[in-house]
Amino acid sequence: MASLYLATKNVTRKKERSILTILGVLLAVGSFISLLSIAEGMYERVQRELNGRNVDVYVLPKNSLPMPLGPLAGVGQSTETIPDTIVKGLAGLSNVERAEPVYRFQQMHEGRAIVVWGLNPEAFPTFLPHIASEDGTYPKGSYDIMVGPALAREIGLAREGTLTLAGKKYIIVGIFKPVGGLQDYFCFVTPQAAAEIVAKGAQEAWLKLKEPEGRDTTAEDINVSDTLKDFRARTSAQYLGAANDFINFAWVLEFCIAAIGVLIAMTAAMNTMLMSTYERLKEFATLRAIGASRFTVVMMILTESLILSVAGGICGVVLGIMGSRLLDAAVVSLLRLSYPVASITMALLVQALLLSAFVGFVGAAIPCFIVYRMNIIMGLRQE
Repeated sequence: MASLYLATKNVTRKKERSILTILGVLLAVGSFISLLSIAEGMYERVQRELNGRNVDVYVLPKNSLPMPLGPLAGVGQSTETIPDTIVKGLAGLSNVERAEPVYRFQQMHEGRAIVVWGLNPEAFPTFLPHIASEDGTYPKGSYDIMVGPALAREIGLAREGTLTLAGKKYIIVGIFKPVGGLQDYFCFVTPQAAAEIVAKGAQEAWLKLKEPEGRDTTAEDINVSDTLKDFRARTSAQYLGAANDFINFAWVLEFCIAAIGVLIAMTAAMNTMLMSTYERLKEFATLRAIGASRFTVVMMILTESLILSVAGGICGVVLGIMGSRLLDAAVVSLLRLSYPVASITMALLVQALLLSAFVGFVGAAIPCFIVYRMNIIMGLRQE
C-alpha cells in the first residue's frame, strides 16, 4: 500500500510528463485495436459465413482463391469460370447428390457497391438452409431478386419494390430473415439472371455428397478425375483453411504496422521512468536508509509505470473503438464494399489491455534495475 500511495503521488506531481506518457500508450493501443479489428472482423465473418453453409465440396478454377466473403476488391476473383458443362458432369458422378453453380460478383447501385449472388432457388434448402424470405419466396424469374435485411434497411428497399442493377430493374420478391452475418448485406438472383449480368460462367460450384463420412477422400478423388482436370476441389475444412491463410497474412501486416506505435510507446514509458528515477535517487536512498526494503522501492517504480500504461490502455480502448469505425468506413469506401469488415471482439480488447500492461513492465525494467543496485550512501549524496 505504501508503494501504491507513493507511486500515485509521483504520477500527480509531474502532471505534464504523466499526460504525455499516457498519450503515447493511448495512441499505441488505439492503433493496435483499430488495425487488428479489420483482420479480426474478417476472420470472425469467414467462420460465421462457412458455418452457415451446408456444402461438402467446393469446386473452383485453379487460379482463384477461396473468399467466402464474396468479392473483396477483386481479391480471390479470377477471369476463369466454371462452365455449365462441368457442373452437369459433376452432378452425374455417382457419389454426388447435388451440384450447383454459384455466381458471386459486385454491381453498382447509386454509387454503392452491392454483392450479388446467383443461385438456383431449389438449392437454398440444401446449401443455405438458414436463408429464407419471410414468406418462403425465392427468386424464380430472370428479373426476381431477394435482398438481405441489412442491405434493404441501408438503401431503403421494400418487398415488391425494385432494385436497378446493370441498367435493369429487378423486382424484390423477398427480404430474408436476418442471419447475423454478411449475407444480410447480399442479394440473390437466379443463375440465369447472374449469367446475363456478368456474361460469363460461375465462380464456384457447390457439391452435396451422398456419403458424408467420406468427404475428404471423395473430394480428393474428384480433384484428380478427368472431370476436373482444369479445376480443383476443396472440402469445407480445406476451403476454410485457405481463406484463413489469406486473413493471417493481413493480420501479420496490420500487426507489424501497429507494432511501430507500440515500440514508440515503450520508448516513451522507459524515458519517463528513467527521468523520474534519476530525479528521485536521493528520495529512494532516504527510504532505504529509514528501513524500506529494495522490494518496496522497486514496487514504487513498477506501480507508477503500470498506472501510467494501464490508464493509457483504457483510454486507448475507447480511441481504438472509435478508430475502428472510422477505418472500417474508409476500407468500405476505398474497396467499394457493401458490408462492414471490422469487428471489435472481447479477445482483442483483452489483448490490448495486456499489451498496455506489458508496455508498463518494459518501461520500468531498467529503472527498477538501477534502483535495486543503488548504493544507499551514494544515493544520499545525489544533488
